[in-house]
Amino acid sequence: MSAMKRELSAFLVTQRDSVLLWRLAPIVPMVAIVPEFAQHVAEVRLGMFDSLDAFRALAMDPQRMAFGAFKIAGLMIAVVLAALVWANRERGARWWSLAGIAWKRVLIGFAIQIVASLPGMIFTSASPQVATAISAVMTVASLPALVLMIGGLVGDRASGLTQVYREGWGQALRIVVHAGPGWLLLQAVHSWNHVAALGRPESLVWSLMVWDALIVGLMATLAGTAMHHGYRMDRPDPQAL
Repeated sequence: MSAMKRELSAFLVTQRDSVLLWRLAPIVPMVAIVPEFAQHVAEVRLGMFDSLDAFRALAMDPQRMAFGAFKIAGLMIAVVLAALVWANRERGARWWSLAGIAWKRVLIGFAIQIVASLPGMIFTSASPQVATAISAVMTVASLPALVLMIGGLVGDRASGLTQVYREGWGQALRIVVHAGPGWLLLQAVHSWNHVAALGRPESLVWSLMVWDALIVGLMATLAGTAMHHGYRMDRPDPQAL
């Protein structure tokens, strides 16, 4: 099999497994779905979907933002759990087991991700354009640290920070490629759901919000699956997991 066909096959396996994960460990997408829907409940009660003006006026409402913090935390936890499910299946452990994690590598990689996000946040109020450019540069620069974090999550204790910055760019690129197209498509649907709900009957608004929460759950399982399978580039076939 040519390298291109192998990469395409691995990409398709990632997309399939992101859905398969809903059957293997349904609690994982629910970790993202529940806080997402809770925020939607708050948004509907605030009247956020009554009109475009209401949507804009209430976008920064403290109650909505509080639920938003829990939503982001739930999404991040679900992504990590999704990757952990596949890592534990590979190890033959229960999906929730934390025994195989190399915590030092996870924490170092996570800390670098946090530090890399700070410059863009600092410049946001002064110059959004500069902040966007800085965020893009720092995101790319921190990709090997993401590889280190994922390696720790799957129990790889051999790789260090210097090694991933020297050799981990291919894995980082593969993770981005495996997750990127599907994530962007789902993000577009996620955004469209909110626009489609504006000024609609309440029954339709609730239907769209339920659908939207499911979309966010799929985003989480896709990202986590892409992290594991992209890292385990030579073993993406779920038949072996």
